[in-house]
Parts: sequence; structure tokens; C-alpha cells
Amino acid sequence: MTTEALSISAEIPEAIRIFQELTVVPTAPFYEASVTERALSWLRKNLGRSVRVSTHRGGVLVRYVGAGKAPALALAAHLDHPGFHLSAVTAKGAKASLQGGLRPELLPGAAIEAFAARPADNRPAASGVLGRPVGDVYPVTWTQAPALKTKPVFAILSLTPCTVADGWCQSRSIDDLMGVAISLETLRRVAAQQLKTNVTVLLHRAEEVGFIGALELIRARQISPDDSILSIETSKALPDAVPGQGPVIRTGDKSCAFDANLLALLDASADRLRQKGASVQRTRLTGGSCEGTAYLAFGYEAAGVAIPLVNYHNGGDGKVEPEMVRLSDAEGAVQLLVDAARAFPEATLRGRIHARLVDRHKKLAPLLR
Repeated sequence: MTTEALSISAEIPEAIRIFQELTVVPTAPFYEASVTERALSWLRKNLGRSVRVSTHRGGVLVRYVGAGKAPALALAAHLDHPGFHLSAVTAKGAKASLQGGLRPELLPGAAIEAFAARPADNRPAASGVLGRPVGDVYPVTWTQAPALKTKPVFAILSLTPCTVADGWCQSRSIDDLMGVAISLETLRRVAAQQLKTNVTVLLHRAEEVGFIGALELIRARQISPDDSILSIETSKALPDAVPGQGPVIRTGDKSCAFDANLLALLDASADRLRQKGASVQRTRLTGGSCEGTAYLAFGYEAAGVAIPLVNYHNGGDGKVEPEMVRLSDAEGAVQLLVDAARAFPEATLRGRIHARLVDRHKKLAPLLR
């Protein structure tokens, strides 16, 4: 699939427009450089000096400060999608090591596209077909061999970058570039309204192979322990997480139940939106684990917002297929997060409780004789 993402009409939500910009280049674990540059370019163009941007080997941090030194509501999304690392590249083929959770029974015979480390667009350096694996390593037979002196280093499934039709968005990499797009659009609206709140967007690398980018930011102490983390994801559709019925307040994932106080913030926002006619769902999404689990494991207050995903990790009916989400769910997620960001400074969450207790201890500890 060598075509660019399709044009999007004026009625399409802004988060989908951002998603379109992100999908004009491929991504895979540890090869997020091109999509990172797309995100940074969007930030320079649309938010400029209203945010502070810093890059780290674990990802990108974008901070909007509207409430001074108070804690921030941090929206965490990731820049990668399952793919393959290539080795033993020849004129006839290569070896492809699976990175992330694609369904192995669907991969033999699937078409792939191969790229250099920092592709400028979706034109592949080579194309091929996967054979039967040995462990997680698949033989690749080229159908279009790489040009002389060209060395592809990663590959992705050959599926549409972005197609929008009939209220659906289809793509090879909705998980989690849609979460990135939703987070960026939320930040844009918060900044445009000059809300008296602090919002940070965390764009992680290498989530699909074990939250590596998030763990790196945690290790490097890039996020205050007083901040509240929301994992912004697309997650496998379930009977109580239905596409087209609104975003999902994620009460937990496959690994962990999430923080009750932070969920209360989201519940209050959902109630306000429902009074205006919006739909919001609420359930534990057990189709996979998200970065909320990683932050919880290291002592952070964490919960999540997700939109229901069809063909999770490109697993279709007997073959690999594009992932799919409803456009209305993406817009609903942005509205939910903007409302939560507006209410965040007054919510009884860990950062405010911590500050109050520290102040109380400072005042009264001298009495401990």
C-alpha cells in the first residue's frame, strides 16, 4: 500500500485530521522517528509557544501550564504499532522479527512493506510476503526487492494508512496513533480556551513491546509523582464497549484495576456530557494492558479513556485487516478529556492531597516533642 492517507472532508472531527497527518509515514516499535517528527511539526504549527515541548529517548513531553506549579493531568499515548525488525537482508528476501502482539496464525502469506529507519513518506523501500515462522522470526520473500544500496530495517503490514468512509476510520495503525491524535486535539482545545489547568501530553515510544518508552520516562523522573495519568488508547471492542456508543471510561485493563478517585473525575465529566445528549461508556477493558498499568506499578495515580476498536492489532476474520473506529467516538473522547481537564484543578486527587498533607506536617510537626 503505497498511497498517502486519503483526503478528509470538512465534516470530519479535528482529531481525525491530526491522525491523517500522523499516518503519512509508517511506524513500529523503536522506529518512531518519522511519526515523532510529524507530531512535533503539528505542535509547532498549531500550539507554538503556548506549550513547552521536550524530547527524550523514551518519547515526547508536551506541557501546557495554566495553573502554575499545581499538578498536571497527563494524557499518555504511544507512537508505535506492532511491526517487524529486519535482518539478513538480501536481494531475494530477509528475516522479520515480530515486535508486538500481532496474531501469529494470520501472518504467513501476509503482505508487508519494508522501510529505512527514517522514511519520509509511505513509499516502501521494498515489499514482500511473510512465510512460516521459526519462533517469532518470519522469512520474507521480496515481491519488490530493495534498490541497490538501500537497506530496509523495519517492516509493517501492507494495509491502508488511513481511509475514512461511512462514519468509520480504517487504518493499519489506529492503536495508538489515534490516541496520540485525541491527546493533541485535547491539548489544542485546552490551550485555545486558556483553561486555568495544567495538562501534559506524553507520547511514548515502544509501548507494544512492554511499555519501554513509558518506563524510561518514569526511570528518568520526567513526570511528577503528583501528576495524574490517563492512558489514552483504542482498545478491543467488547459487548459493553461498543463502537459508536461513545468513548469508554476505562476502569481497568487486563492487568490492573484503575484509581477510583481519578475515575470519579471522569465520571463527573461524563455526567455533564450526558446532560447535553452525549454518550459515554464505562467498563474494564480486558482485551489488553495499557500504560496505565505501568504508571500504577510505579506509584502513580492512573486511569484511562479508550475508544472501542474493531480488528484489534489488525486481526480480522481469518486474515490481517485494518483496524477500525467510529469517528464519533474519537470526537467524544476529546470532549470528555477537555471537560476533565477543566475540572481537574478542583478535584480531590493525589497531587492536591499530597500538597495539603505536606503543608499540614510542616505546620504541626514541631509540636512532636
